[in-house]
Amino acid sequence: MVTPLSDEAATKRLRTGGEGPPEVAAPLLAAAPAGAVAPAAAAPSAASATAESSPTPTSSIAGGVSTTAGSPGAGVSSVSQQQQQQQPSPALESRNNSTVGVGLEGGTIPQELPALKVTFYELLIRQLRDDGFAAEAQSVAQQLHLQHTGHIEKDALFGTYSKSMKWAFAEKPPPGEWIPLECSPVPPLGPQEKVLDLDSLAASGAVTKGAVAAASPITPLPISTLDQQPAVQGLGRRAPEIRLLYTSQHQQSCPCRAAAFSSDGRSCAAGFLDGSIKILDCARMRACAVSTEGPLARMRVTEEELTKPVTRVLHDHVLGITCLAFHPTNPTLFSGSLDKAVKIFDLTRPPGHKRAFSVLQDVHTVRCISIHPCGDFLLVGTAHQAVRYYDLQTLNCFTTFNQSDHHGGGVNDVRCTSDGRLFASGSSDGAIHIWDAVSHRIVNRLPKAHSASAVTSVRWSRNLRYLLSSGADGRHRLWDVRQGREIHCMGFGTRACDWSRAVFCAGERYVASSTSNTRLSDVSLFDAQTGSPVFMKLGMHTLPVHALEASPIDRTLITGCDDHKARYFSVEDRGGG
Repeated sequence: MVTPLSDEAATKRLRTGGEGPPEVAAPLLAAAPAGAVAPAAAAPSAASATAESSPTPTSSIAGGVSTTAGSPGAGVSSVSQQQQQQQPSPALESRNNSTVGVGLEGGTIPQELPALKVTFYELLIRQLRDDGFAAEAQSVAQQLHLQHTGHIEKDALFGTYSKSMKWAFAEKPPPGEWIPLECSPVPPLGPQEKVLDLDSLAASGAVTKGAVAAASPITPLPISTLDQQPAVQGLGRRAPEIRLLYTSQHQQSCPCRAAAFSSDGRSCAAGFLDGSIKILDCARMRACAVSTEGPLARMRVTEEELTKPVTRVLHDHVLGITCLAFHPTNPTLFSGSLDKAVKIFDLTRPPGHKRAFSVLQDVHTVRCISIHPCGDFLLVGTAHQAVRYYDLQTLNCFTTFNQSDHHGGGVNDVRCTSDGRLFASGSSDGAIHIWDAVSHRIVNRLPKAHSASAVTSVRWSRNLRYLLSSGADGRHRLWDVRQGREIHCMGFGTRACDWSRAVFCAGERYVASSTSNTRLSDVSLFDAQTGSPVFMKLGMHTLPVHALEASPIDRTLITGCDDHKARYFSVEDRGGG
């Protein structure tokens, strides 16, 4: 005999979803939608076979309530003969009238389940089995007509919850919460390759935490010439030797605003404010330096020999160049400009071809570009807050669908890791976002990386453990992306500028930087291991340096200055360094 429900108990069950196991469970009436995992078909019973041939009503009883379907009174609850003498409560009538099927704990089983919810129940059933609730898992699977799927990993639901669902009701991750990032550099690090590794230095005792802390408060050095040879603070080695190898001057006196190296380090490009681009051969520039220096140098070098490193000049933009990038595998150059366009140049064409063979037109000024290591995708940052993601095969543009992942200002720089898993973007809103390059969702963020000043450049280290950023506060910061903490703060002068740049150079032993500060108006050099200053000025530039890039294979740098020149020079260690 079924125990009758009081009004108070019925109202409580309506609010809480009921309590107590059911006696009979109603089946799921509707099949899963297209695209979902199809539920297993139950073996046809005598009741289902009779239902197909005759209008015999099918009943489901749970918690003392019987629901009749397939009859004129379908959807109306009936009770036992002892309950017929009692007047049911309005809350119980309302609940029974809206009930189609009653499941576990007296809850209502929907007629349809979205595909995402089917996947959720599969994860739930697997989690119940993993936690030892086999009977409960079997009960849920029978009611939903779901079979146990072996492709779901153990504790998959719990793992998903621990990673992301605990932030579902918060606008941002809890304070101090950082997802550790582990990337694999491509190509893998060689046994003799020298890269920035603060962990091994600290373990060996070469750099202690005290030395790093002592180097953190930046004390401006007096302007050092190359002959003074100051020692690097914290390590005791002599400062490197800076050698100017080649200078390319624009004939129409236009400032150089962008520079880039090819992935093999054989070529570099310099972009100017008039929209022209020069492609230079690095080996020829070094040959010019040898022919004009040393005891065997010739006293006179012809104009033709000085222009030999310039292999071609491209001119297809109507306004100034803002950014340049070489394709990682193909002889192709990408350029962004103030004319709101990204143009693609084929470097295999004869030198007389100066026009691009493809154009990606935007409605905002292009500020930065980065090629995905696979070569099939292009990341573009503009004055708009959304990072563009171009498919180079179809030239279609994509962006993240989650509006909360966008920056609050224009994107000033974007860089992808060498393994293609992540990319980092710096914006005028003062934040650094680290993205998943596959899902195009934010993994981590540094909301005020430079004291709420605009972030103007970002660079990954070779081993992908560190991120180097520059900001409008005139400072350059080194971050440990495994922990989300700042390691060094480097910089000179006032804490205000329009833009700044910083790159790793000389096998990541040093950090070269430049800002719009007219008092500096040159490239500064810092020790990457301690953050201590090496040179306040290199003594090569008299005006602010807009473009700064380091070679990926050797110890050379290229700069673009407002004095209309692009300079190619090397950073070499002195003897005994």
